[in-house]
Amino acid sequence: MDVRDILVNIRNSNLNNDDLNLIIEAVKYARTQNGRKAARTLKIGEQVSFNGRNGYTVGVLEQIKIKKAVVLVGATRWNVPLSMLETA
Repeated sequence: MDVRDILVNIRNSNLNNDDLNLIIEAVKYARTQNGRKAARTLKIGEQVSFNGRNGYTVGVLEQIKIKKAVVLVGATRWNVPLSMLETA
């Protein structure tokens, strides 16, 4: 079963509640792993980018927390999930 099959089954409600919970847990785990990978590769003071409310945004990484990072964009500080950050 690939991603397209899973999406079709979700839309057609062919999955029971336990199956849906397994999919949700897998997505949460993948997001956590992506965030941890990003935290290992990023360095404070580095220029990073993310897709924010106002579109594609570039700023300077100020602090790395457990699940999020503080990014300085102009005079505004954003708390951005680590999995959303990319080096600019």
